[in-house]
Amino acid sequence: MQVFDLYGVGLRQALSTPSLVKDLNLKVGKLSTGDSLDMSPQDEATIIANDATVKDMEGAAVAYVADLLKVPAIFVKAVTDLVDGDKPTADEFLQNLATVTAALNETVSQVVNFVNGKCLSEL
Repeated sequence: MQVFDLYGVGLRQALSTPSLVKDLNLKVGKLSTGDSLDMSPQDEATIIANDATVKDMEGAAVAYVADLLKVPAIFVKAVTDLVDGDKPTADEFLQNLATVTAALNETVSQVVNFVNGKCLSEL
């Protein structure tokens, strides 16, 4: 809706975690948040303009609250569907959900084990 055009526009920085990324062999990318699984022309333009690699539906809210509370945030995301692929988004999402959820569960466990007991500067 036009009245909300700028409501969700912003940029938040996640905590830099070079040791975590290297030790667990993780990928790093910029996250864009939208309001659906589908890719609208506006979503595509925003993703391209900000050099984002992933679109989700909740990351911006978490980043915003973390920023308000001055709490460092680390995002661990898993991709269920390729918005620019040739399969219908909902079909690809459902097809990949179980596999991606299992991989995310494993990775989050590794991340928690890695950060446990460390200072932010050690991440």
